[in-house]
Amino acid sequence: MRETPGVVIKSKFKVPGTKKKSRRYTTYLDYINRPDAKDSREQFETYHDYMEDETKSSGLFTREDDRLDDEKRRAVRDIFKHAQENGSILWQDVISFDNAWLRETGVLHDDLVDEKRLIQATRNAVEAMLQKEKMVHAYWTGAVHYNTDNIHVHVAIVETSHIRERGKRKPKSIELMKSKVIHSLADRTKEQEKLNAFIRDELVAHKRNRKIQTFPNRVFHPDLARQFKDIYERLPEDKRQWRYNMNGMQPLRESLDRLTDRYIDIHFKSEFQAFNERLEQEVSFHRRSYGDTEKAERYRMTKRQDLYTRMGNAILSEMRDLSKEEATCENNEAPKHPIRRAFKQQKLFNESLYRIERHMNDEFEHLKNQRAFEQLERDIEYGK
Repeated sequence: MRETPGVVIKSKFKVPGTKKKSRRYTTYLDYINRPDAKDSREQFETYHDYMEDETKSSGLFTREDDRLDDEKRRAVRDIFKHAQENGSILWQDVISFDNAWLRETGVLHDDLVDEKRLIQATRNAVEAMLQKEKMVHAYWTGAVHYNTDNIHVHVAIVETSHIRERGKRKPKSIELMKSKVIHSLADRTKEQEKLNAFIRDELVAHKRNRKIQTFPNRVFHPDLARQFKDIYERLPEDKRQWRYNMNGMQPLRESLDRLTDRYIDIHFKSEFQAFNERLEQEVSFHRRSYGDTEKAERYRMTKRQDLYTRMGNAILSEMRDLSKEEATCENNEAPKHPIRRAFKQQKLFNESLYRIERHMNDEFEHLKNQRAFEQLERDIEYGK
């Protein structure tokens, strides 16, 4: 299922030297050869006439300049002219926006366009694409156009030296352009940091500091301790496989995920609900911006898989520690005292759980205080 995307990029390229007029540099996405084209000269500069048409655009911009004076405009034309003469390909991109999406991001407000943001987003996108394509000798110009229902940006790119023969760029390079445009205009860094903070700084940190096999867990959450022990007893003999994404862990991943779910349900139920609400907001943003439900679902699955992977590795880390402690105990214990060895093993479990439980209480108090402080800041900000 697809919906109207916030950003669309259409790309093509022209090869110089062909006799067909439609393949000449003087044409750009079929605009230049239209009856109302300003200039039908068979020269590359004609494209810039179109881009700079004051009825369509506010003028050219480049990597360095938001506006070009006459001298810089002539210099740009010379660069493109010489590139054509030297056999450079002309790459042509159109970045088109859903105006409603621009309003949602604050770029368009009361029919006023924040052109500086559009220009900077284009710079971020083009530079990222050129870097990925290793087009280190590229030169480009852009222009924001307002002559259609959707605000759009035209970009033209040539190479000034070390000219490549093939014009096709990798699909991932164009996808990177789109991603850079979206995240430049609708910065979701803070929202994504909150998702990552829950996974890494709260959930995984909590688990690393508090072992599952504690006495309180065995008493109040015996199912949690039982799940832990069941996985521990089924681990591969090769301890190098004790990592969530290792092949040897494949049969146990589902059990690890269930243990993670149970751990969250016991210790982070409300926090996990907030996490899921934030995640749904990000999924909705991806769906709206890219117009692709499948891509949005992949984002959701990737973020949830990150949670399970990190928690799974934290649990396996505890199991590695337990295995080391048991090995030490066995080495120090005489073989003729199996009862004492079993007693020490149980003691290790209980001490490990106690340390985690004690640390858990301190951590929860910290989390509660932090949330109370953040709520106070929000209340002050909104005058409550």
